[in-house]
Amino acid sequence: MDLAPLEPFSVQIDFSTGLLAPDPDILDRRMFDLAGYFQTDITDPSAEAYSVHELRVPATGNNLLSSTTLLSAGKVGDEYLFTKGHFHANRDRAEIYLTLSGEGLLVMALEDGRTVTKEMRPGIANYVPGYWAHRSVNTGTTPLVFYAVYIGDAGYDYATISERGFPVIVVEGDDGPEVRPNPRYASS
Repeated sequence: MDLAPLEPFSVQIDFSTGLLAPDPDILDRRMFDLAGYFQTDITDPSAEAYSVHELRVPATGNNLLSSTTLLSAGKVGDEYLFTKGHFHANRDRAEIYLTLSGEGLLVMALEDGRTVTKEMRPGIANYVPGYWAHRSVNTGTTPLVFYAVYIGDAGYDYATISERGFPVIVVEGDDGPEVRPNPRYASS
């Protein structure tokens, strides 16, 4: 199947809000979308957790997809808000996150439970190699905003994280954010 080449284009990114122009696809995640992910119950299921603003580009191995994510600040119990987290459906696909505003942690995990955590703050670009699940955690008091770029056919595997959990959680400790083992994690 031959596809016509894309026309080159530009997009405007507001670094403080993550909003894209023109006309992105927007996915809004509410707290009820994260039910069962936190250690304690969610008190306001209708509250916005995060939104993803994705450029409209065909999801093929020939294209780079990109999006901004706006992750709200806050906690559920002592656990900082986070994105659902996912592996790529095509596990060998990598991704880059460039933090635009806010602060947080990028938590990554392999299928065997090994984890790596990297700081997210403006100007830091994090490289997520293939085979690593990844989740962003907002440890600040303002929204965490980042720009992601990934191979178009990467796809998403949310089910593995939904079923097993992430090996670690990020909670408020006495001296700031602490990464701890997730007591609800089910290793393979």
